[in-house]
Formats: sequence, C-alpha cells, structure tokens
Amino acid sequence: MKQKYENYFKKRLILNLLIFLLLACSSESIFSQLGNLQKIKHEYNILGSSSPRGISLVGETLYIAAMHLFKKENGKIEKIDLSNSYEFINDIVNISGRTYLLAQNKEEELEVCELNGKNWTLKFKKPLKAYKFLKSVGRDGVKEAYILAIDKNNREKIFDLQGADKTPPQATENDKFYQISNEENLITGNSLKIWQMNNNTYTNIDYQQAKEIMPIIKTSIRGSSEVLVMTGGYNNLDTKFKVYSNTNNYTTPIFIQDEVGEFSSYFAREFNDAILIGSNNGFAEFTKNKEGIFALRAPSRSVEPGAYNGSQLSKTGLNDIIPVSNNTIYILTQGKGLWKLENRKLTKE
Repeated sequence: MKQKYENYFKKRLILNLLIFLLLACSSESIFSQLGNLQKIKHEYNILGSSSPRGISLVGETLYIAAMHLFKKENGKIEKIDLSNSYEFINDIVNISGRTYLLAQNKEEELEVCELNGKNWTLKFKKPLKAYKFLKSVGRDGVKEAYILAIDKNNREKIFDLQGADKTPPQATENDKFYQISNEENLITGNSLKIWQMNNNTYTNIDYQQAKEIMPIIKTSIRGSSEVLVMTGGYNNLDTKFKVYSNTNNYTTPIFIQDEVGEFSSYFAREFNDAILIGSNNGFAEFTKNKEGIFALRAPSRSVEPGAYNGSQLSKTGLNDIIPVSNNTIYILTQGKGLWKLENRKLTKE
C-alpha cells in the first residue's frame, strides 16, 4: 500500500512540474524551441531521407541532385541555393569530366546546364517537363547520357545533350522508355520492347514469356559478349525473375529464378565480376555460385559480410547505382539518402 501511494505522489509531482513549465513559457517560445529542434535535426541529416537521382564527382567535390542541388566538400554536405531559378533539380551526370544538370525552371521549362568552374552555363531549354537522364553506365562511370522528358500531351521524348530530338520515330504516345544499355544505345521500354537508338527500330520479347522488362546490360560475364535483359519494372507482379539474351534473339529465358517475392528489378550495373541489379528492395548480385551456376543472391562478393543487411538497404527502393572508379560506386536510394560502396566497405554519405 505504501508503494502505491509513493507512486501516486511521484506522478502528481511530475504532472505539477509540467503544468508549471507550460505556464512559465509562452506558446510562441514553445513552438520556437520545437522549430529549432527540427532545424537542427534537418541540418544534421541533410541527405538522410532524400531520394538522389544523380551524382557528379568533380575532383574532390561531389555534386548530388535530390530535388535540390547539394555538394559534399571536405567532408561537409551543403545545399546549393538555386531556388530563385528552378522549381526542381531533376538529375546530374558526369561524362568524361564534364558535368551536366537537368532542371525544371519556374516557367515550366526543361533546362540543361553545364558546370564551368563554379558557375552553371545554360546549354538549352525546352517547353517540356524534365524527367531524368538516361545514363549509359560503364564499370567506372557514365559513358553517355540522354534527356528523358515529357511533352504537353504526356508523351515521352528523348534528346541528346545538345538538344537534338532522338525520340525513335516509331514510338507512339503510349511508349515509355526505361533504361539504356552500357553499350550500343539499346533502351528497354514498356510492352516488352528493346529500342535500338542508332537505327530507330525495336525488338519485342514474347508476351507469353514475360510481363515486363527493365534492366539491360552488355556483358561477358558468361564467357562471351552478349546483351542481357531482365524482367522487372514498377508494376511487375511476376514472382519469377527471368533473364533473356540476344544470343537466342530473346526468344526464351537463359535463366529463371522462382519465387523472388516482391523483388522487382530496375537496372543492372557490372561491378567486381558480378552484375548488381537494383530494385524496389535494394540490390542483388547476379553471379556464379560455388557450384559454378549463375544465381540471383544477396550481395556478398561486392560487400563485406553483414554490412548489407545491417544497412537496411534490402528494404529500400533504389534510383540508381553509379560507379566512379573500378572499386567505388554510389548507391542512390528512394528515401534513404546516398550510400557509398568502396573496397567492399559500405557507408552512408
């Protein structure tokens, strides 16, 4: 009984103290303090919950496009204020040492700018909605990029970095473009199409074989050079993961893995003798197992043991994986910021 009364009086004392504090502080000061706490939290975790779409490493400075433009320099990340000019910073890319920025200005126009020193120079603008760069990604960086945009009729358009229209003439208002290959300018699209940018034609995969395709990569991982495409996409409900090859004209899968659950692949990048497949649930490795058989599995060859699972990336959708050297890649997530994988060590930027 004595313990019961002691607990009661302790609770009353705490309650009275809280009432006293509330009476002593004006509502303005309370909300001011809450605002300061939110500001501190935001500044401390400036990229923590962002969704980066692109990066560019210029010397020791890393530029990051995540709705706004950020840069990391001398270990510090800061926001570059371009709000007077742009509504959104859609993407950024580095090609052969030259950095290009894709943005939507306040007049609802697409703009492409190039970095010259510390200043941005306008290359061109168009009355379109900016979407992203279609990036042709090699083992140590982006080799080529095109602009993916949307016109007033909601039709997707493709432009090169000089502003020339490269949209395939056969494309209709219903065609969507997903990923571009690391070589030969092949682009996957909806309705199981593989577009050849150089001659404006496309190949279809049999509708009975797959529901949708998205990742595409030219590789020699199986011993000889071939183009692989993989099932996936944003609306793919198939629980099987299938890989097709141009060696048999994409007629039947060369690889099938059953029951991959909610894993739906978006893109493919070659790294450390494995193909990293980015998805709605982190990334997986497509590589040979101990028996010499190809398999889709959790990262082990590219990441130190335990690091991937501890990062929670397996529960995070990815926007892209961009290599900057043979042993370093950046992982661009959907809502979990920017990560770096260097010499198998995984860290959050």
